[in-house]
Amino acid sequence: MKKLIKIILVLLLMFSFNHKVDAAANTLADLKKELQELKYEKAQNDAAKNKTQSEINAENSKISSAHNEVEKAEEDINQAKIQIENSTKEIENMKQKAEEMLTFYQLISNDSSFLDFVGGASSATDVVMRSDAINQIIEYTQNELKKMQSLIEENQELQVDLVKKQNDLEEKIKEYESSLASLKNDLSSLVEVTLDISEQIAAQEKLIKYYEDIGCKDNDLLSKCVDVANSSKFLRPTIRGYISSGFGWRSFYLNGKPYSDYHPANDIAGNAGGTQVYATAAGTVAAVISKASCGGNQVYIHVRVQGVAYTLTYAHLMDVYVKVGDVVTQQTVIGTVGGGGKTLKVNGGWDTCSTGYHLHYAVTKGFYLGGGSEGYTSYSKYISNSIQPPNLPAYGKWYYSRY
Repeated sequence: MKKLIKIILVLLLMFSFNHKVDAAANTLADLKKELQELKYEKAQNDAAKNKTQSEINAENSKISSAHNEVEKAEEDINQAKIQIENSTKEIENMKQKAEEMLTFYQLISNDSSFLDFVGGASSATDVVMRSDAINQIIEYTQNELKKMQSLIEENQELQVDLVKKQNDLEEKIKEYESSLASLKNDLSSLVEVTLDISEQIAAQEKLIKYYEDIGCKDNDLLSKCVDVANSSKFLRPTIRGYISSGFGWRSFYLNGKPYSDYHPANDIAGNAGGTQVYATAAGTVAAVISKASCGGNQVYIHVRVQGVAYTLTYAHLMDVYVKVGDVVTQQTVIGTVGGGGKTLKVNGGWDTCSTGYHLHYAVTKGFYLGGGSEGYTSYSKYISNSIQPPNLPAYGKWYYSRY
């Protein structure tokens, strides 16, 4: 029961800093407005009393249902995409066969050899058999054409249905975020790496100052102020590593006590403290957090891979070699592996959410803390946009190259 309650509380925390801003911050002025709304929300949170456990439990049914619906919608979309891809291939194969049969039919219709074939029959029975063979070929071709037309129509319906499923998914995610955002409990002790609302405000203030320092005016489009580089693929953050904790829900012992949390990242162990950590894609440093009580030193980088916007998150770093606004490549060393030794609270350090040297590495869709049409400041969206980091092996596996 205690484990179930912890899982519920983690779900609540995932969206506990969500603020009500739907429009994208396309200009610097928009981003400043979002910052003010975030500060206002903090003031409200500080003044509000925490919900009781009974209130949390009352919300749990709705939250769990919304979460399950989001997962089901995502699964339906993936299945629809696979079905569309398979039917498209089948249509192409049928089209090719139909063209071959029609070509053959055209040849025999215009060629005297067709008459020779029928006329060369040795008996009346043979004439019937030969004519019947030609008719069967024609009938088969007509049936295949009908099947192909039916498959094309089915494929078109699948594509319409896919659009509807994607729209439904977006609505379900909004419902999910909305129900979670209504709960304002401070449960950061149950999540490995978080930005509390104060750290989020400080990070966004630094990012706004960077935009101003490079000459971006309030009415300038942020997408024009900073051009994020594009990479063809993700590399790995260290030269070698062992996936010691995977993406999603997990249970383990921390400081001798049972512990459960949602882990929107991969933990990479197998490296000594001080091992170099690289940017996995080219981009711009969006935030640097120093000595957070849970997550330690953290770096957030805006990148673009195959044209898609992402935010890279690195946590439990011992050293940080970059600052907000730095442009990085896939060969840039952004810091070193921490999470152990002098960084631990028990050894006089600052990090309470680690038991040994490792890298917390996360990939999230969109530009977290950033502006433009792909940017957002909602922590709830940051969590819901998190994906399994690409180009890493499965949990419990080693890798020995960045490629």
